[in-house]
Amino acid sequence: MTRVRGESVAPGVAVGPVVMRGFADETAGRRIAADEVEAQLNQLRTALAASRTQIEEIKNKQQGSLGEAELRIFDAHHAYLGDPMFVSEIEAQVLQERLSVREAVRVVFDKYDRIFTLVESDMLRRRASDLRDVATRLLRNLEVDAATPAGAVPSGPYILAARKLTTADMFNLDNEKVEGIVAEEGGMSSHAAILARGMGIPTVTGIRDLTKLLRAGDVVVLDASAGELVTSPDEDELAEATAAAQRWQASKADAPAVESTHHQSRDGTPIRVLGSCGSAGEADLVRTFGMEGIGVFRTELQFLVDKGRPAEDDLVRSYRHVIDTMPGQPVSFRLLDVAAATLTPDARHQERNPAMGMRGVRGLLANQRVLRLQLRAILRAAAGCDQVSLLVPFVTGQSDLQRVRSALLEERVALMKAGIACAAGLAMAPIIEVPAAAMSLGALLNEADFAVVAIDDLQALLLAADRDNTSVREYHELVHPGVFEILARMAKDAERRKKPLILFGESAADPVRMPFYLGVGYRSFSIAPVRLRGVTKILARYTIEECRRIAARILEAPRSLDVQKVLVNLDLE
Repeated sequence: MTRVRGESVAPGVAVGPVVMRGFADETAGRRIAADEVEAQLNQLRTALAASRTQIEEIKNKQQGSLGEAELRIFDAHHAYLGDPMFVSEIEAQVLQERLSVREAVRVVFDKYDRIFTLVESDMLRRRASDLRDVATRLLRNLEVDAATPAGAVPSGPYILAARKLTTADMFNLDNEKVEGIVAEEGGMSSHAAILARGMGIPTVTGIRDLTKLLRAGDVVVLDASAGELVTSPDEDELAEATAAAQRWQASKADAPAVESTHHQSRDGTPIRVLGSCGSAGEADLVRTFGMEGIGVFRTELQFLVDKGRPAEDDLVRSYRHVIDTMPGQPVSFRLLDVAAATLTPDARHQERNPAMGMRGVRGLLANQRVLRLQLRAILRAAAGCDQVSLLVPFVTGQSDLQRVRSALLEERVALMKAGIACAAGLAMAPIIEVPAAAMSLGALLNEADFAVVAIDDLQALLLAADRDNTSVREYHELVHPGVFEILARMAKDAERRKKPLILFGESAADPVRMPFYLGVGYRSFSIAPVRLRGVTKILARYTIEECRRIAARILEAPRSLDVQKVLVNLDLE
């Protein structure tokens, strides 16, 4: 029995035999003869038509279980399959290069995959993910057309193992028995991940060399809540996991919304644990897990799945659904945080380093139409609600908040004059990710009701290490004393001004660092629902006084190695 850890993308437990997908040898295929060209092009047309039909049928089947924004992902895939540019490029590879149609699909989509994944834009990276999904579905249908099936699928529930997390294998019209997914690659923000969470499919990514760990037909246990894959489970492990999987399925089917659970440390100090999410399906998870509200709702999905700008009424419906998901609980909407190319997709506006360019509030202030569209939609959706807040991303100084607040007031007055119901007011908070904002938090809090610290982005900028760049990952994960010092400083600044400070991001739920956060004064956290279990375990283990002693030792440590020694020995406290 072997336990392997990865990244939890969607929670839950699943047990079943493995089906392998996307691990076949993809070396170049043979060249075709001139008299085979027409037959190959006919195969392409048949596979394209089949793929479009499948997507339409899948979207119709999922109407009742997925939100409006998630369903638009299928519209994007359908559009790619009908895009004459992509289709003509594939045909050209068959006609001019004499490649088989399957090899032509690989060549064309590999080309765009390389282009999209090399750029800095999050929008283009998501497009790469969508294109990969489309290519996978098209290749699956070409395999069927060529009478070369991808492999037998069990008649009952199974665990899908794939090289990359894509939507193509999540939806099988002949056998909708995918109980869990494990993949080598794929992040929390990909469309496949969003759909997996929305559908409640336990999913883990980031487990390397799956072909060495698994064979088709192996029975495995996937504990996605813990981010763990268990191969060759013994009888006891299998029985326990099967029971847990049944409980998970039952909870999805008929469990009512869980009443909000108030969390506390071992000595009874109240700790507020909010949910972070970016779609209707994830918002439902926040409620189901009994979290105390939505600390950060990422609003990018509707802008990324629509080729054009979403309509205001569509945004209002979407935001209102999220608010209604958490009745009486706080909900904070983060304004659009994307690179300038997403707001103005024009080559003249391409930036060399979008991560430090016109992103977040900078891009919104430069594109007032998009900013005011979002402000109006949130104001309208929050009508009659008094716990809705507005989060302003990538703030550098007070003027950013002042300009957004001015636009908010203008839009509220315009709505009132037009007789349109809207919120009486919205609390406003900066998202602290720019080091300059962290160092001047006190001044920012004079303009805000509270603040949200995006610890992952702040750490990336402090250490000059992109967390998505594997070559510098060790720098981003470095427990640098400077990171802990600035976190402690911000906690003191917020305490002096008696303003709440929320810690947000993957690292905010790190069980090793949690005692430090508590020790320096953080009492509110916004985390992915899948991380709740680990956080509550840590809260139950420590008193605040114990956490203060741990924090003091960390702040006294002069080197990263010394900090690491304190963290490694936490269980001895």
